Amino acid sequence: MKYKCLEKLVHQKEKKGSRLIRFFNKVLMAIFLGLVFLIVMEYSPKFKTFMHEDVLNKNISFGFLGKLYNQYFGKILPNNEEKTLEVFNEKINYQKKEKYDDGWKLTVSDNYLVPSINNGIVVFIGEKEGIGKVITIEQDDGITLTYGNISNSNLKLYDYVVKGNFLGEVNGTTLYLTILKGNQYLDVETYLS
Repeated sequence: MKYKCLEKLVHQKEKKGSRLIRFFNKVLMAIFLGLVFLIVMEYSPKFKTFMHEDVLNKNISFGFLGKLYNQYFGKILPNNEEKTLEVFNEKINYQKKEKYDDGWKLTVSDNYLVPSINNGIVVFIGEKEGIGKVITIEQDDGITLTYGNISNSNLKLYDYVVKGNFLGEVNGTTLYLTILKGNQYLDVETYLS
């Protein structure tokens, strides 16, 4: 019995050590890639022009970059295991939709609990005139969703949300939803179906 406990303890320490080594490898790889990027930017006028005209002057999809990073390098922190559970297993349910500015005004049940439609990063939280509290999520698929008239939300700026996570509660029976892909606003029924 003592030997099994010792073996388990040694195995846990080895596992912890290998996580630390992987973390430092990722840090070194990020530093290396950053240096290569800076060197190429310094010595290549075409790349420098591309960076200034196409990257710095346009919106960068942090959700997409995060997805790529996780796909090729894994999670940044060694103990960053997914501990969130899917809260909702459904799409947004509404009774009626109306066009509102660039988005949609959806009639939902009173104090409706709003699920995240897809994985993404919270890029804006604040008040907008006529809509109330707004949460904007830049999804991994490159689509930006803005949820309006939200209350009772514990989200903070740059939180990562998983599909189905609880975003907040609708204040009353009206949910405002704006779906933006590139420069084009999408129809709520087309996107949610």
